[in-house]
Amino acid sequence: MYTLVLESVGLGLLLLVCALPRVFSSSSRMNTRDSGSPVADMSRFCGLSGFAALGALGLIAFVSHANPVRWALVAVLGSRSSLLMLCYWVLLLLCGTLFYSRGISSQVANSQNKLVLHLKRKAYHILAVLLFAPGFAYTPLLLHLGFVVALVAFVGAEAVRALGIGPWAPAIDRFMRRFTDTRDAGQIVTSHFYLLFGCALPVWLGSSSSAACLAGVLSLGIADTAASLVGIHFGSRKWPSTPKTIEGTAAFVGGLFIAVEFVYLIAPSENGALGNMAMCVVLGLLEALTEQNDNLVIPLTMYSAATMLHHSDGSLVHWIPALVVAAVLAIPSLFIAR
Repeated sequence: MYTLVLESVGLGLLLLVCALPRVFSSSSRMNTRDSGSPVADMSRFCGLSGFAALGALGLIAFVSHANPVRWALVAVLGSRSSLLMLCYWVLLLLCGTLFYSRGISSQVANSQNKLVLHLKRKAYHILAVLLFAPGFAYTPLLLHLGFVVALVAFVGAEAVRALGIGPWAPAIDRFMRRFTDTRDAGQIVTSHFYLLFGCALPVWLGSSSSAACLAGVLSLGIADTAASLVGIHFGSRKWPSTPKTIEGTAAFVGGLFIAVEFVYLIAPSENGALGNMAMCVVLGLLEALTEQNDNLVIPLTMYSAATMLHHSDGSLVHWIPALVVAAVLAIPSLFIAR
């Protein structure tokens, strides 16, 4: 059922995104719009969003012959564990909001320091671990639906911000710009979408391997954060043509290996430690040398690798081609870095 919900919501969001630019001018509305009140703009936006939501609900009801609202309420409120998880998420989000509004953000809101910006972005990775790991362990269905709700909220907030809809657009824009870098130089801010999809796609795709389903949480929330902290404070040798350091890559590999072994300690698997280490090394080199957005590339690569290892009983033989490619990429770079 949740797959149908995801597909229907995705279709509704696609239609909404296609319709919004036709209703609202997309050319610098925050600065040049002279007509139309914020209240009227927000009313039109809510009307279009409601129409898209009704279309998604109607599609779910037509295909499944069930009441989607009732199903969602039962999934969310039908058990004590779900209610406790909801309370935990709300409390954690409130603490995170207060932390940013009265803590870090109040001190460095106008700072151009790249180190401060980097640490602020990685704090969201840690928040993702605290939010998603317990959800996957205790309420997996609620986590599936939570990712869908987060996607809807992200798309809605970004549409309001980018198109300058209503009185909240400037506030959302100021908040989002605190966490942007050169990858968000365009009109659309995409970093939070990459982080969400990096954590959500392995869960949505599903796997018999717990580490595969948690690929985004482990690689981004733990390994990538460890790489950043170690690289910033202790990194001295950089990989060629990239600001990332060899010390940071070593921290990525070590942090990811410990996290994967911990997951398999709780949910036993046939994967061997040697195969897991090979996976972590390949992912560490990919994170260091790729020019693509690692918030999406690394989790999907780890999802594929962990699933393959799980179905091959952890045999290292299946990893020989990947290790050869990793060696070809890494060995020349190590000599250049010296």
